Amino acid sequence: MLKDSVRTLGLLPQNTLSYAVGVVVRVSLPAPLQELINKAFVKLFKINMSEAERPLTAYRSIEDIFTRALKPNQRTVEGAYVSSADGVLEMSRPAVSGDEAIQAKGITYSLSELVFGKAQKAFAAKWYTTVYLAPHNYHRVHAPFAGRVTGLRYIPGRLWPVNRPAVQAVSQLFCRNERLVFDFELEGGGKAWVVMVGAFNVGRMSTPIKPDFVTNAVYSLLHMAPKPLELAISQPIGIKAGEEIGTFMLGSTTVVVLDEKAFERLKPRDIHQSQKVSMGQGLSQ
Repeated sequence: MLKDSVRTLGLLPQNTLSYAVGVVVRVSLPAPLQELINKAFVKLFKINMSEAERPLTAYRSIEDIFTRALKPNQRTVEGAYVSSADGVLEMSRPAVSGDEAIQAKGITYSLSELVFGKAQKAFAAKWYTTVYLAPHNYHRVHAPFAGRVTGLRYIPGRLWPVNRPAVQAVSQLFCRNERLVFDFELEGGGKAWVVMVGAFNVGRMSTPIKPDFVTNAVYSLLHMAPKPLELAISQPIGIKAGEEIGTFMLGSTTVVVLDEKAFERLKPRDIHQSQKVSMGQGLSQ
């Protein structure tokens, strides 16, 4: 039944509906009414506001709560390779045949298409790590390792849900949805990619590297690019492990991809079973 509902969603204008939801959650109401809505929203989704940078009464919209920052020292970076976000670590394991990743049982997808779009570039992926962010999670994305951002790419696409029923029902889902991709070079060699995958409902993603750019905006709805858009970076940007690189306006998924040299340097741990994870939690051997 759930899978049928997910497939039915494919008939709807997912991006436009998500944009409309985004407009609603950004509405700021008079303070007393907004406070009541905030309290109900936090209770409904069981959001832990004790870690939030500001008190609940200081948040002026639902999206403001979703994109909340944390108080200092709420997360610890525990090694050279860490979780990029709070959420559920679905898997961290070797790529298959240098390109394939497991989406769900019996379903795989192309890592080269995930990273570069349909105009795929030849590359050999050694490892990938997938973290799913639910609505109650802290929604900011952080670098899972230290390195230099050498490129930033927006890949247009749909906005399917990324929850478990959808992942089990829609083939190549992560490659179908819009993405924000960070190209990294590691000190001493190795390349890696952090992919923020958009999702149904809001669908907006942003990054402090390009503060004026946001996905699933009016412009992208009216001028859906047929191919990836390279967002110019004047020079490589040094990033520390745990440093913030992006924000989801609602729950979604990150996929981190490592090549052979990055794998050898970071030594990720093989994890096949889903488990809760916090940003900065160590994933190395």
